[in-house]
Amino acid sequence: MAYKKKTREDYQKEVQALTDKMETQLASHFVNQESIKEHLDFMSRFHRYSTRNMLLIEEQFQGARAVGSYAYWEKQGVQVQKGEKGIKIFVPSPVTFIKRDTDWVAWKDATKTEQKRAKEGSLPTRKAMYYKIGHVFEYTQTDAREKGLEVSELFASYHRNGSLREAETFRRALNGIAETQDVKILDQPLSELGTAKGCFYPELNAIALNPRNSDIENVTVLIHELAHANLHNMERNEERGIELNPHEKEFQAEMVAYTVAAHFGFPTDEFSLSYLANWTQGRDLRDKEDLLHEVHQTSGHFIREIHTSLEQEQILEREASPNKMIEHIEQKAQITERGLPLAERLERIMQQSPEDVSAYLTSIAKQDTQQDLSTFEEPMMLVHGATDFFEPFAKANDRDFDEHETVAYTLVIPGEEPISQHFHILDDAMGPYHHILNTEVVSKETEQALEKAWYDEMISTEDRDLEKVRQIVTRHFNVPEQDFRSR
Repeated sequence: MAYKKKTREDYQKEVQALTDKMETQLASHFVNQESIKEHLDFMSRFHRYSTRNMLLIEEQFQGARAVGSYAYWEKQGVQVQKGEKGIKIFVPSPVTFIKRDTDWVAWKDATKTEQKRAKEGSLPTRKAMYYKIGHVFEYTQTDAREKGLEVSELFASYHRNGSLREAETFRRALNGIAETQDVKILDQPLSELGTAKGCFYPELNAIALNPRNSDIENVTVLIHELAHANLHNMERNEERGIELNPHEKEFQAEMVAYTVAAHFGFPTDEFSLSYLANWTQGRDLRDKEDLLHEVHQTSGHFIREIHTSLEQEQILEREASPNKMIEHIEQKAQITERGLPLAERLERIMQQSPEDVSAYLTSIAKQDTQQDLSTFEEPMMLVHGATDFFEPFAKANDRDFDEHETVAYTLVIPGEEPISQHFHILDDAMGPYHHILNTEVVSKETEQALEKAWYDEMISTEDRDLEKVRQIVTRHFNVPEQDFRSR
């Protein structure tokens, strides 16, 4: 059957049909506590998508865990299975209009002269947001599982271990959110909280936690109170134009806390959405969409901020522990075989995350040598696989390399970050010194210092070689030493 190009009316009907689906899905969530919790669980996994697209994904693919465009999966080395239908979503498509007399025409319909005048600013322009239909595919619609790729690897999911130390890490992340929102966390509540686990004081823009809470409780309670601080502060109330009643505020804050807690794997059994019945009375679909939009926006912001904080802590931890950094990079590059040669490991890392090569070699250097690199007073270098200790730069560079060899080295210049690189002798350079010059990774001043050290080592080597010849000649041919010198 011949392909029939869709008209503008066809696209409008398709967009309207998707909008109707989204609204049906939205209405279904406000039936009871269980249905809203199911949706919040879903929201915790799709916080990067708009509220409407999240509803569309949920309606078309129940139980979806992770989705991506065809291009995204292809970039991950994953293929969408043959015959799978894409999940339809709205894709923003901004359109620029140019003023023509009393009308506005789309940029693509304007003349070249009008476009030129618009660029120069002599014709007024305005932008409007339209939506077209795009497609994404769920994890199970691809061959990712067959390739041994888990959702957590592809989408950098965080897994809790339930330890006290972890609770402290989350608490630091939440303290960071409070700081960016200019919210003060009080040492003690202003009055007895009784069984209430926390309190937000709008007039002070401050939060207090019940001192009887456990460390784990404080994490989820602080998320709840930060939601109040984000959604129900005086400035936000003015923007909204209405003052929400206490029930409405609790309902929103608890939904945010539930979503964030679910995303990071905190227990959600004790969360109560009992205000649902009261809140839904007299509410139309627009109210419900606005409510979910605010919850989605706030929980998504919290989730991203917490992820950023956790990632920064993990980076600092890995940098402090070379072994952890090595494990992390090998896991990213899917290196599971024991005893794999360094050249092959570097090739794998170059394929998956080339930006990690330097950190990988530097961590190996720290792990293998157990030397404190900050104590070096002159340029020092480790040629990986040649020794298990750092040597003065020129000495480390003064060795014969096989023309088919992959050479990896770590160079330490006092007062600077270590430089770790690798290269192929046949293709790139004769040795580390020449590779450093070719890649221009050091300053001209450092280049000159390395050149002098290399020159001095060459002269020293020649002197040593000459001394060996002298000893052999004088010993085996009975040539007096003074005669050898004169000759």
